[in-house]
Amino acid sequence: MREPTIWPGWPVVLRWLLAPLVAGIVLGVVWWLAAPGGRLYGNGSDYQQWLPRDLVFEGLAALAAIVVVVFVVRAHIRFGFAARYLAALVGSGIGSVFMWLTGTGLGQLLGSSRKDPSVDGSAFGLDALSAIALWPAIVAIVVLALVTVLWSPPARR
Repeated sequence: MREPTIWPGWPVVLRWLLAPLVAGIVLGVVWWLAAPGGRLYGNGSDYQQWLPRDLVFEGLAALAAIVVVVFVVRAHIRFGFAARYLAALVGSGIGSVFMWLTGTGLGQLLGSSRKDPSVDGSAFGLDALSAIALWPAIVAIVVLALVTVLWSPPARR
């Protein structure tokens, strides 16, 4: 029988790092398309649509965090969990930043709906930059809860 190890291996860690990164790019495109003032609808010059634009970002980030959390909970095993959890947390942070960069980059590159250059903030983007921290924060809280609740001390031999 193979002795369990603490290190799960690079393929496992890279999978936990890269999956949220790719999801962040996809969600950035969705945010740019779905948010008011984005590509499909809304008026970027209307300041009343800036909050809903941020809320769409936060909703997508919360959805992504829930998906990562579901996978983290399903992958919980006794050995090697620390590397997977840390990779999921770092991947979530990177994914959130990539989501923001992809959405704002597409807004600058391909444009958004009816922006007015004379109005500050009318370009597609995120006004509340703290929203970037939502995805990794949810993952961090759940990882902390999992480690706290499901952790058992090693048995002495």
